[in-house]
Amino acid sequence: MSWTVVYDALAATYDAGTAGTWQANRHVAEVLRPQALRPARVLDLGAGTGQTAAMLRALYPDAALTLVDPSAAMLALAPEKVPGARTFVADAESFLRDTDGSWDLVAAVGFLELVPDLDRVLGLAAARVAPGGHLVVSHEPLLDDGSVQSRPVSVVGGAQHVHRRPRTHVEDVARSCGLLRTASLEAPAFVRSGEGEGDAVYEYVLWHRPAAPAP
Repeated sequence: MSWTVVYDALAATYDAGTAGTWQANRHVAEVLRPQALRPARVLDLGAGTGQTAAMLRALYPDAALTLVDPSAAMLALAPEKVPGARTFVADAESFLRDTDGSWDLVAAVGFLELVPDLDRVLGLAAARVAPGGHLVVSHEPLLDDGSVQSRPVSVVGGAQHVHRRPRTHVEDVARSCGLLRTASLEAPAFVRSGEGEGDAVYEYVLWHRPAAPAP
């Protein structure tokens, strides 16, 4: 069973089930707000039901939003939160590979640990950041604390995989794509459902692509 199938099944109850427990969007807002960005175009990858997009709309009310998610059932709920946003049912890698667009702010929140090839998706996302623009992500870093988060790969529900990379690895990928770190924060995103597993800690990172030099 794929993650898309899982989220299709969860769509109807997802917002109610995560209310008050999913903290990632609050932390991403904490990273973004002090930067006083003014993006005209915002791309939200892994948009789900539009929770991240609603946060982005609140921060940047004049920006044109593009939402992408492989779960049609989840994405169908997003327009109620962010009227007027463009929506595309696609996984992040396919969308980024096939588009020739660019955005002032690209967000990849809450799903990078679910993709097998984070390096590929991060590289494709970086390529879609306009000069002078930004990429903000969350990811579940590999920790050295003996917890479940010290495993590079975990199996959830008997079939789905969670992938973790060291913080330094993710930073190296971003730098190799021409991005420079602007701000970051590490904080819990949610409490794992398994007894005694504790908090899932995310790193939230904002990078920017330097503007092209004047001719």
